[in-house]
Amino acid sequence: WNKAASSIRLGSLRAGSTRGASLRSESTSVWRNSGMDAFSKSVREEDDEEALKWASLEKLPTFDRLRKGLIFGSTGPSHEVDVDNLRPEDRKHLLDRLVKTADEDNEGFLLRLKDRLDRY
Repeated sequence: WNKAASSIRLGSLRAGSTRGASLRSESTSVWRNSGMDAFSKSVREEDDEEALKWASLEKLPTFDRLRKGLIFGSTGPSHEVDVDNLRPEDRKHLLDRLVKTADEDNEGFLLRLKDRLDRY
């Protein structure tokens, strides 16, 4: 067996092991870094989508804007509803949610309600 060939093989194995370690550390750092970016991008995308929904509602004429709103689900995304077309049980559920919010801030809720009724 050839001593030069064995030293070349040994050298290439060492280079391969450092290259492998280097690739492992790079791939680990890529996973670490991209994990945070992927999460923050999805949060930003959800915020952007919600802002677009609000902007589209604000562009509606005043009369239509009074009848439409965004309902936020406990787990799902928000969706636009037309208050005039709600079923009675959905309307009751919406009012219950508003009253529950009003319990937390009665004065603010009543002032907003008064302003809304004055505009109508």
